[in-house]
Order: sequence, then structure tokens, then C-alpha cells
Amino acid sequence: MTKIRPLSAFAAAFALPAALAAQPIAAQDTIVVEGERIETADVRSTARDITVGSQATQVPLARFQRPICPGVWGLSGTNAQMVLDRIAANAIAADVPVEEEADCGANVWVILVDDVAATFDQLEEDDSFLTRHLTPYQLRKVRSQEGSARGWNLITSRNPDTGERLPSGFELAGAFQEALNNGEPPPVNEISRMSRLDLGIRTDIELSVVLIERSAIADLDAHAVADYATMRLLAYVEPPSRESIVSTVLTLFEPVEGEFAPQRMTAFDQAYLRALYRSSPTRPARIALGNISGLMEDLDDAEDAEDVQER
Repeated sequence: MTKIRPLSAFAAAFALPAALAAQPIAAQDTIVVEGERIETADVRSTARDITVGSQATQVPLARFQRPICPGVWGLSGTNAQMVLDRIAANAIAADVPVEEEADCGANVWVILVDDVAATFDQLEEDDSFLTRHLTPYQLRKVRSQEGSARGWNLITSRNPDTGERLPSGFELAGAFQEALNNGEPPPVNEISRMSRLDLGIRTDIELSVVLIERSAIADLDAHAVADYATMRLLAYVEPPSRESIVSTVLTLFEPVEGEFAPQRMTAFDQAYLRALYRSSPTRPARIALGNISGLMEDLDDAEDAEDVQER
């Protein structure tokens, strides 16, 4: 697997605590758990719950179309490399292209800070490239996030045939006005085909960022940080609501007392990313995520086969 090094422009200032094994849940004399049945309806419900814009019929789900290049700031070199390698491995498993050049420009960022809310405000005040292109709606969504992590994605609309970026919002209104003033035809998105199952646009993730507070990783290892970041960086998702019953690593930094949060990507998380990146990039969001339950079963079967071989 290609090894991606942290960008030299960002010196690692703080070290991740040593890897700690997950503590086993204390045995209960009165409770015996022999298995859990996850219904397809529950999986679909959770997928819709975590996916921003999951009910859209005229917009496809956002994803990376160009190779990802992870970058880490705020960790020691060794731990940063562990996070980078883990994100790359997760991406490859989900069929997400990964940049092979070691000195590539990072487009997915994991940043460890003391205060996520204050850091985000400072980034915006400084007009950082990490926040510069967020819309007012996206800014509000980031500020509404709770817990010890914040995540966001820079998303553009593009022509599915040429990859040309399409203006939207105020930019689109300005382009129409400029064309009108110059006596020119308005901008048009020329496409070769379009149907109910294939829209005339695609939505690309250009840049993803996740901020995590250092105090929140005291009992975590590098793989836990990387697995959480993988879900926030490679898809336009958010932590599930409290009613969600399908386990996901997206709950790792949520402020829920007394509840166990997985420290690794679950079968649902892995299947979700595979379903997203195997679907058509022009498929309407409402019908884009299919067969997650089937992919979860495939993952379980593969794990069972590995267990048999090890024995």
C-alpha cells in the first residue's frame, strides 16, 4: 500500500497517547447476549439519518472523484503516519481512489486542536482555505454540531461528462446577469444524457476537514481516530440521531453519557462507503444507497472465512 507522509509544512506538535486496548464490557449475571439481528429497514433508516440530503431527488450524493490525499496536523510523526495509512487503507477497501505521490497536496485533513468550536471560528475569521468556500448553510451546520469533533466538506456541482464546475447560488445569479448585460445566452449545462436514474449533474467533494479535541483522544488509539475521520472525510455525513439502532463509528465523539461507542468502523460503516462509491455518481440521492445490508453480510462472511483459516 502506498505510504502517504504528512505535509512538511505542518510540524507535528502533539503526540497521540499510546494505543490502548478497548476495555471489555463488564459481565452481567442477569443478561446474556448471544447475537443481534439487524433488519434491512434499520440499516436503511440509519443510512438516511447520517446522510446529508439523503431525500434529494434532483441532486446526487457527494463523493470524491479525484484521488484523496490525507493530511494530519497536531500529532507526532509516527502517530500521524499511522492515521494516514489507516485512512488510505479504508479508502482502498471502499474503492476510493488514493493519490500515490507522497508529496501530494492534502485534500482530506485530520486536525487535532484544544477547542474545536474556537478553532473553527478562528479559521473562518482568518479566511482560511479550509473554510473559505463554505456556504452560510454549511457554516450554520458546522456550528450546530455538538461533541468534541467538527467535520465539514467543500462540495461543488459539476458537469458529469466534462467535469466542468457549474456555478450555483449567488454565483449562478451573477453569471445570468452578466450574460444578460452582455447580450449573451445564459450559461447552460450541456449533457449527453439524462433520466430519472441519471441526473445531469454530479456533486464532488473537493476538500474535507475534521477537527478533534486532544482531550477526547486520551483513551483512543490512532486507528480509532482514523476510522472516525474516514467516515467524516470521505462522505457528506453527520452523526446519527439518538434513535439510531445501527452501530456506527460516527458516534465516537458524540456527547452521550453511559453509551458504548465503537472505536472502529463497523460493518455498517464499511458497507456504507462501499455502497456510496460503487453507485453511479449521477444517481439521485434518494435512491443512491442500495444493498448496504447485502454488503454487510458479505463483510461478515469474509470475517468468518478468515476466522476459519486462522484456526
